[in-house]
Amino acid sequence: MKPLTARAQIGVVGLGTIGSEELALWRRSGHPAVGFDTSRTRVQAQELLGQGGDDASGLTSRFSDLASCDALVLCLPNLDSQGELTLKAFDQFLDKIWTFEPAERLIVVASTVPVGFTREFANRLGEHGRLVAHVPERFDPGRSTSLGEIPRVAGATSKEALDLTVDLYSRVGVTITPVDPVEVAEASKLLENAFRLVNIAFINEFAELCRRMGITAADVIDAAATKPFAFMKHTPGVGAGGTCIPTVSKYLLEAASHNDLELPILRDAVDGNAHLVERVVAHLDQLLRANSVSRARVLVVGASYKPNYPDTRGSAALRFARELGARHKVTVYDPIVDTTRWPSDLALVREPPRPASYDAVVVAVRHRQVDLDALRQAGPIFIDLVRGSVEVDESIPTRK
Repeated sequence: MKPLTARAQIGVVGLGTIGSEELALWRRSGHPAVGFDTSRTRVQAQELLGQGGDDASGLTSRFSDLASCDALVLCLPNLDSQGELTLKAFDQFLDKIWTFEPAERLIVVASTVPVGFTREFANRLGEHGRLVAHVPERFDPGRSTSLGEIPRVAGATSKEALDLTVDLYSRVGVTITPVDPVEVAEASKLLENAFRLVNIAFINEFAELCRRMGITAADVIDAAATKPFAFMKHTPGVGAGGTCIPTVSKYLLEAASHNDLELPILRDAVDGNAHLVERVVAHLDQLLRANSVSRARVLVVGASYKPNYPDTRGSAALRFARELGARHKVTVYDPIVDTTRWPSDLALVREPPRPASYDAVVVAVRHRQVDLDALRQAGPIFIDLVRGSVEVDESIPTRK
């Protein structure tokens, strides 16, 4: 296959968070691009954002509109509606690509996948799988950085596919590092996420210890961060959330199992992150009992899965609020959260609370516009999970 030119048509398959960013990357570069999604709602959302460009076929829910593309970038989901890992979207893509005539077409897997998946996927593609690459996404929603500004890693099932991929992304200004074999690219993304999860799990354990000892974890972390080497600052909270860090690290656990190996540190991080919510709830219950409160009015601040971003998918903060709601009367305060999937049994307010209107306030996620000073007046117990601090009336003991 000849190198892809500046007029090569790029098809982006899947228009979720990553797919919409990938589509924007190619459109900004001047490439004719087609954005496809099986969900007409997502396609319409992109139309409202103006992502279709001047070409009426620039956004579509018809798979046949991808037939003329020189390259397909797959931004397919790897989680089901329950937040469990699944690769069914790739099976569906396979069924559809076989309706096309075989053609010289580069296929790039941008989704996070298990080690060994890209090569197996290329084999399953048959005649359509001669040129398959993996360029794992590294987009961090909520930051001001666009996808094109973030360095990427690329691997492929052949040298020709790798050269085509590196040339294609380099042409649009992406700093890209080729690796070989393709399994290195797959494993690198899993390592990035697992590294974050291990550190987040530990810093949350440390923050809980600090809260119970009566010191503020953020003060300790800031002090440690003055060391100019061998320390990386992490911020505590209610646990790692979202659709990436707490889930795809499990691919490494699966790989270890297939190779008769255990990864106890990563396993403990996965389990610890999953059970952090329970530990925070238990600590709050302890403080409430010390104040002779059994069923409390609790305000949980923040429900999205990360600061300054409205998405609730995989949100540890939302899980915390719901679990706490089984024991207490819980209200969530979040001025920016997306309410599309908001649970009907959980109260939500957009405005800051009145003074002394709750028995306890717990900051799970702090958005920029949240005023902590106002929140401190809302109840006698104030737990800031982001700073790892506890502030209470003098009559309420904070230690075990």
